[in-house]
Order: sequence, then structure tokens, then C-alpha cells
Amino acid sequence: MRHLGERGMSSLFGLVMLGVMILAAAGLLAVERNEAYATRRYEDEVRLRLVARSEAERAALLFEKGGEEAGMTEAGLAEEKNGKKKLAEGVTTDGISYHVMAYFEKGTRSGERELMIAATTSMDASARRIPQMKSYMRVRAHLAPSKEGKYYVWLGWVP
Repeated sequence: MRHLGERGMSSLFGLVMLGVMILAAAGLLAVERNEAYATRRYEDEVRLRLVARSEAERAALLFEKGGEEAGMTEAGLAEEKNGKKKLAEGVTTDGISYHVMAYFEKGTRSGERELMIAATTSMDASARRIPQMKSYMRVRAHLAPSKEGKYYVWLGWVP
């Protein structure tokens, strides 16, 4: 039974409020989805950086023990293609591929020629995207010959 003056206004108000609540929920869902995607991308970036740094440090350790024994001299690199020597490459258990190269370059600290070790890592994107893209990370470390010339000394990461 209808009362005089109502004419469905409370039902209309309820439907409008329901629509506003649905829009708010959809907005919160979109924000949460974007945050989860950003977190996943950040985790991938950190994993790539850690693998690249560990591989570069592993290669640098060979030269810190004795560069001459590892065959890293400027004369030896001049014989290599483009003056670069491939030290290592492979794929980790979680699907990150890496490549480690060594070459000589004019150093930023000493101003002399220093040994550069560059490690590049890549992995397939974890999210479905069109086009499918890979994530990359490259780190570079530089080493200088010791005063005796028998081994190399770690100078740090190149920005």
C-alpha cells in the first residue's frame, strides 16, 4: 500500500548509493591491482640487480686473486673481438640469464686504464603484456692493477 508523497524516492536513493559503493569498490580494486603489479616489478628488478652484482663480484674475485693468471692483460684483450672477453654466461634456477664481460676502459677515479667488468641480466616478464617484453639490468664494476701488477684491486661500482 502506497503512502501519499513517497513515489519510490527511497528506492531511487538506495540504487544511487549502491552505484556509488560499486564505483568506490572498483576504484579500490584497481588501485590494489596496480600496487601488486608495481611490487612484482620491483621484486623482479631487485632479483636482477642481485644476480648481476653477484656474477660481477664472482668474476672480480678471479682478478683479485691474480689477473695475469686469468689472462686479463691489455695485450691479451687486444686479441679478443672488440677488445672484450666473455667471462661467463648462463641461466640461474629461477630463469634469469646472465652474461659477464671484461674490457679495459679509461677509469673515472685514477684517470688510467682500468679493468671493467660488466654483468647483464635479463628475464622474461612475469605479467602478460602485449608486446611481451623482457626486463634487463646491467651493472659495471671497475678494478685497477695493483702496484706490483700481479693482481687487481676492487675500486667499486660504476654508476
